[in-house]
Amino acid sequence: KHIISCLNTGKICIFTNTGKMHQAKVLDLPYGNFRSKGIPIDNVCNFNSAEEEIVYICDENQFRIAKLLFTTKNGMVKKVDGSEFLVGKRTIAATKLADGDFLLSVQVINDKQSIVLQTEGGYFLRFHGSEVSEMKKTAVGVKGIKLQKNDLIEAVHLFEEGKETKVLYKEKEISLNRLKAASRGGSGNKQRV
Repeated sequence: KHIISCLNTGKICIFTNTGKMHQAKVLDLPYGNFRSKGIPIDNVCNFNSAEEEIVYICDENQFRIAKLLFTTKNGMVKKVDGSEFLVGKRTIAATKLADGDFLLSVQVINDKQSIVLQTEGGYFLRFHGSEVSEMKKTAVGVKGIKLQKNDLIEAVHLFEEGKETKVLYKEKEISLNRLKAASRGGSGNKQRV
């Protein structure tokens, strides 16, 4: 599912939906050939597959220059400097979550990208990435979208202006570039299917 290029002296970082980041040393991973099954990731770090889901997985070196965009199910967003995750501990709190909220997405973002938040109810909100404040990893974040009652964020899309980017929503192709640009914290536009 994931292919990560890394050094054998590095670490693999695993972000989970509970807001934690687990680290596993590459040297602790068993060496195998192309066809070997491998071992569960639970055996090499503190990740517990019975209670957590993997949201994002990457190599530790990616953090040195990156900014990470965190998005939760309840529509909270924040940017965090990657250097905050260069730690020695095996498990840390990657973000603070409100009660009943889960981490949905962690993505590397740059200054040129726009963000589209897509809800389960079919609302899409497009705004520029510069509207999201850079915060510490211990912050909850800011409201990305005003959700309708019983609605949750389903997907987060990043794209650069000028590049045609399309996504599928209920078998209908939607061009993210053609969505009306709005401000962070709005309700978004409902897409007809």
